[in-house]
Amino acid sequence: MRPLSMLMLVLSTGATFAQTPSEEDEAVGASVNYVFATDLGSGVYELDGRTLQIYRYSYRKELREPAPGRVGARFVLPVTAGFFDFDPVDVIAEGPPTRVDSFSVVPGVELDYLLRDDWHLIPYARAGFSVASSSVDGWLYGIGLKLEREADFHGWNAYVRSELAYSGVRYRHETPDDEFVRLRQAFDHTRGTGWRVRSKEIEIGWYAIFDVVVDPPTAPLAAVEKAPIQAEFGITFSSRPRFKIWRFDAPRLGIGYRLAGELSAWRLVIGAPF
Repeated sequence: MRPLSMLMLVLSTGATFAQTPSEEDEAVGASVNYVFATDLGSGVYELDGRTLQIYRYSYRKELREPAPGRVGARFVLPVTAGFFDFDPVDVIAEGPPTRVDSFSVVPGVELDYLLRDDWHLIPYARAGFSVASSSVDGWLYGIGLKLEREADFHGWNAYVRSELAYSGVRYRHETPDDEFVRLRQAFDHTRGTGWRVRSKEIEIGWYAIFDVVVDPPTAPLAAVEKAPIQAEFGITFSSRPRFKIWRFDAPRLGIGYRLAGELSAWRLVIGAPF
């Protein structure tokens, strides 16, 4: 699997030729580590001449609010969906895709320890499954530790996160299992612009991500050089309060660029940037 492209959601079109189901299984198997998108975020994967774009959405439910002397807890449900040969621009003219080519659900629990100065120490664990083809369906699992804080920074709503994450996958068939370890330092700043649309203020944001991939997932091409140190910078837009899509808040939208050696690319941001 191209270890860095799991974070890349670029505006590109895929190949248009048809493949048989067995050829599709082989293409997916050549780059199976897209399953780590649950941890690494939306991305685009090149699978034997085709593209598979992954979109991630995370549902969160507070079970108990953290307080001094009391541990908080929340339920989290990251869901990813992947589409072969899909161009986001096509949605404008043709509407959303009607077929999902890969799907994963990895529920988990986070504990929340409130520290001094509004810092939060958050250990987490989750486990679930991924379905993409007959050869690379498998079980996903992961554990991690986050240290994060939200505060005001010269008029910006500033969010800072440090994270150590470990994830693995066990395939149900003969595909070798895989895992990765990642260290991350990330910053996300947002503020209102004063401009309004239908009584809602437009929000602008910028973010930065610095990753050290200690144990990169398997790469599909030997010629692709793994870059263990990566960085990403981008901007996002939203509204205050959020526009509603049915009963849910509309996600933030934005664009970023990831510095990742040979696999540096633009990424379309849908939702939180990390």
